[in-house]
Amino acid sequence: MHLFEINDDQGDLVDVVVFCSDYCHRLWCIENKQEYQGWNGCHEPWPSRCASCDALIMEEINDYSGN
Repeated sequence: MHLFEINDDQGDLVDVVVFCSDYCHRLWCIENKQEYQGWNGCHEPWPSRCASCDALIMEEINDYSGN
């Protein structure tokens, strides 16, 4: 799982955007006019959807296919 960190004006982490891959992370940054913060992967997955391609990311089965 890859993460894009959103910080407030004081630099405190206030939210994260979740991605299934670095490719989706980079693509989302381009599409949303956000500066790519660098590779931020290898995080333990939790049940969620990729913000870019909507693939299902699940801890139990690591199913990144969107099924």
